[in-house]
Amino acid sequence: MNDTVPEKAFALAEMHGTPLFCYSATRLADAAWAFRVFTDSLPLPTETYYSYKTNYLPRLCEDLASMGIGAEVTSLHEWRLARSLHQPSSIVVNGIGKAAGLLHAALDGEPPRLINIETDSEIDILCSRPPARPPVRVGMRIRVPGLSGETGADPTEGWQRGETKFGWSSTGAAVLAAAKRLAASDNVILEALHLHLGGQLVSAATFERALSGICALLDRLAALGISVTSLDLGGGLASGWVEKRRKGPLLQLAQTLGALMQPTVQKTPDLAGITAVVADHAARLRMCGVDQLLFEPGRYLAEPALSAVASVVAVRHDDDRNTAVLDIGTNALHCWRGDETRPVHIGRVPIQADLTYELVGPLCHRSDTFGRVTVPGPLTPGTLIGLDAVGAYSLGDWIANAWDRPGVFHLEEATPLWRPQAPAEIFQAPLDPVAPQQIL
Repeated sequence: MNDTVPEKAFALAEMHGTPLFCYSATRLADAAWAFRVFTDSLPLPTETYYSYKTNYLPRLCEDLASMGIGAEVTSLHEWRLARSLHQPSSIVVNGIGKAAGLLHAALDGEPPRLINIETDSEIDILCSRPPARPPVRVGMRIRVPGLSGETGADPTEGWQRGETKFGWSSTGAAVLAAAKRLAASDNVILEALHLHLGGQLVSAATFERALSGICALLDRLAALGISVTSLDLGGGLASGWVEKRRKGPLLQLAQTLGALMQPTVQKTPDLAGITAVVADHAARLRMCGVDQLLFEPGRYLAEPALSAVASVVAVRHDDDRNTAVLDIGTNALHCWRGDETRPVHIGRVPIQADLTYELVGPLCHRSDTFGRVTVPGPLTPGTLIGLDAVGAYSLGDWIANAWDRPGVFHLEEATPLWRPQAPAEIFQAPLDPVAPQQIL
């Protein structure tokens, strides 16, 4: 941890006011170095591509590019930002909606490093390209049954998420049909299988189950005479900065029956264990033709690189409950979830006696809360509060991975009230309503 970051963030807030986001290039470099140590320990050559949807702050993306880390994009806006910093050969294209513009942009000119596809429609587009164009390297997004969401100590944690919308099942028949179409096309090179195992991943057991499922699929493909040379293991690794309380129906049932059980708290990813799992499967992967790994880290790199500073604007004392209201809400810090704990730093307070406060935002809903903190004296309006490790899924997450902000229409009159806007417009211009004739 860079211990000077909270101090510097408070100094900036005192000069410029709050709420304020602070970006630490030092923390980003530390995280990138640690991730490089991890990938260098793996038994197969590894390429790294930063997930732009996690945080597409241009300076952050530029700094990662200068460190030799490529880009992984899921929308047209992210592609355009990545192209301002990288050659196409340093960009991996992902996302379930890429046929709505991103795929066509990626196919216009020099092809990207890899396009990971998820739908039959994308195969139609790729296979219908003019044969004179150079073939495009593609991967197929795969889901391994039982690993279709965030996974933790309780394997049923994703129980309320329903069926995943991503990728082909590794055990189904459709994945074989799709692979045969791609392998038979002169327009593509089927190079990779792509996995994304969820978020806040810490357990090596998750990678064990994933690689076992992928190896079984590789055997099925080999029986058809199809092989791939790369395995894209996606992102989702925990950064080690955020504690996550894992829970699911088993824990809920136990608590309902009165058992004194607490959620398992997980924070630091088992990188040594994950390396060992990859090593255990390396020989079988090579036998199937896989000689290259790709990773697409997002939160591991970006999470520690951004912090927020807020001010207390009001306090309330209600019997034994103390509440401090901040001038930032969970709409700006969408990353702040009730089952996670991030570092909180307190500005100067008079030293009197330990008091516990619930920190809440100004939004009018009960979930706008940042948890409880114990401080050595009373919080008062103007006290600075540092909310740390907020670099993943905060800036920009409220516009859904950099997609356009939809237009607004009057339901009964069918008239436009607000034109669609690109993220760049949202960041750079006031959101003023426009006349209907300005919509198109």
